[in-house]
Amino acid sequence: MLLLSYVGGIAAGLVTSWLGMLVLRRIHAVVLENLLTLLVPFAAFLAAEAVGASGVLAVVVAGLVVSQVAPKLDRAETRQQVRSFWSFSTFLLNGALFVLVGIEATIAVRELAGSEIAIGLGLIGAVSVAVVVLRFAFLNLSWGTIRLVTLRTGGSPREGHRDRLVSGLTGFRGAVSLAAAVAVPRLVESGGAFPDRDLIVFVTAGVVVVTIVGQSLVLPAVVRWASFDGSGEVLEERRSAERTALEEALDALPRLARKTGAEAEIVDRIREDYEGHLALVKAEESDDDEHPLLVQRGAAVELELALVRLKAATVLRLRDQGEIDDLVLRQVRAEYDAEETRLLRLDQRG
Repeated sequence: MLLLSYVGGIAAGLVTSWLGMLVLRRIHAVVLENLLTLLVPFAAFLAAEAVGASGVLAVVVAGLVVSQVAPKLDRAETRQQVRSFWSFSTFLLNGALFVLVGIEATIAVRELAGSEIAIGLGLIGAVSVAVVVLRFAFLNLSWGTIRLVTLRTGGSPREGHRDRLVSGLTGFRGAVSLAAAVAVPRLVESGGAFPDRDLIVFVTAGVVVVTIVGQSLVLPAVVRWASFDGSGEVLEERRSAERTALEEALDALPRLARKTGAEAEIVDRIREDYEGHLALVKAEESDDDEHPLLVQRGAAVELELALVRLKAATVLRLRDQGEIDDLVLRQVRAEYDAEETRLLRLDQRG
C-alpha cells in the first residue's frame, strides 16, 4: 500500500501533467490556457485517488512538472494573466487551508483524552526536531553528492556552509503537510474509525505552528550570524541574465532583420534602444549609484510614469464624456496598466 501510494501518486502526477502539456500545445486562447493550468492539479489528484494512491503527492509532482514545462509553451499574454491569478489564488487557498486545519485541530483536541494530548505534545516536539534534522541531513548529503560530481568535472558547488545553514532553518511545514493530514479519511473500509486520526491532525498542526513560528523567529538572527545576504545573489543573477539576453539579441538583430524584412532605419532605432538598455545593465553591475546613466534612468522612469498616468486619465475622461465606449476604455487601459507596471518595477530597481 505504501508503494502504491508513493509510486502511484508520482505516476499520476507525471501522466496528468504530460497530457495537460500536450493539450496546452494545441490551445491558443488565453482563458483556456489558464483554465488548463487550474484543472491539471485537480485532475492529478482525482487520478491518484481513483487508483488508491496519494492525491497530495500527485498534485505536488504535477505542479513541479507544469512549472518547468509550461513557460516553454505558453505566451506572454497568458503568463501575465496567470501570474495575477495564481498570486491571489495561492494566498486565498493557503488561508482557507489553515482555517480548515484550525477547525480540524479544534475537533481533534476535543476528541483526545488528556493523556493523548500529552503524548501529542511530546510527538510535536520529536517530529519538529526530526524534520529539521532530516532537512539538514538532506542538504548536506545533496551538497556532498554535487561536490563529488563537480570535482570530477573540474567545477565546484556554488553553495557554501552559510547557504546550507540558512536553507536548513527555512524548512517550514505548511500547506502540503496540512493537506496530507486532513486528507486522512475518518473511516476505514470496514466502517471503523481510522486509528489515531485525531492525533495525526493534532501533531501535524502543532509541527506547522512550531516550524512557522519558532523557526521564523530564529531565522533573522541566524541570517545575521551567517552574514548571508541572498538578495545580492539574486540581483547578480538577474543582471547577468539580462546582460546575456541583450547581448545575444543584439548579435541576432541583423539575421532577424533580414528574416522579417525590416528596413535599416527600424533596425538602427531598435539597436540604439537595446544598446542603451545594455549600457544601463552594465552600469548597474558596476554598483556605482552615482553613474550618470543610472541617474538619467531614474529621471526618465519618473517622466514616463507621469506620462502614462496622464494618458490613462485622458482615456477615462473620454469615456466619461461619451466619446469612447467602455470596451475601448478597458482595452486601452490594459495596455497602459502593463506599461505602468513595467515602469514601477524599473523605478523599484533604481
